[in-house]
Amino acid sequence: MRLKQYDGQCVRIDCVDGNVYDGICSYNDKEYNEQEYGRHEECLVMVNFLFFKSDIIAIESLENHSGPYGKFLDPFGKLEEMNVQDGLDSILDVLDCEEPEHVLRMLRCLDYYFDPKNHCDFPCRWEAYGAIMELEDSIDDEIIKREAGRLLDKWRPMESTTESGC
Repeated sequence: MRLKQYDGQCVRIDCVDGNVYDGICSYNDKEYNEQEYGRHEECLVMVNFLFFKSDIIAIESLENHSGPYGKFLDPFGKLEEMNVQDGLDSILDVLDCEEPEHVLRMLRCLDYYFDPKNHCDFPCRWEAYGAIMELEDSIDDEIIKREAGRLLDKWRPMESTTESGC
């Protein structure tokens, strides 16, 4: 498996732990990872997740896929869910990412987590709501701005029932 060929591509990674992650990745070589992470093994990076070669079972390029979510097969996935579960700092990492597709996927995931009928444990929902407000004010990308505004309008009535905790 040659990881470098996937640099800059949208891919689906199947990991040895059974999880599957979709995202736009970049490549890190062995020397860089040795210096930065103390692990002499190449990897792919999706936003704030590292996928070392020995942790990967299979990689599928999604570059030729075209659907309602662009190259992605689903509105959001395991990567976004794990970032929400990791808390506000991880959510902010994705919202601050340079890949608009990852930001949109995080907004869709947050929309899912905000919805009480989905029964999601989301202790930092109102801090995330504030982060979406900041994103809407600071982003130039019109599609992201529109999606952020839609979420703010959709969940604004729930604002009075805040709970904190991130």
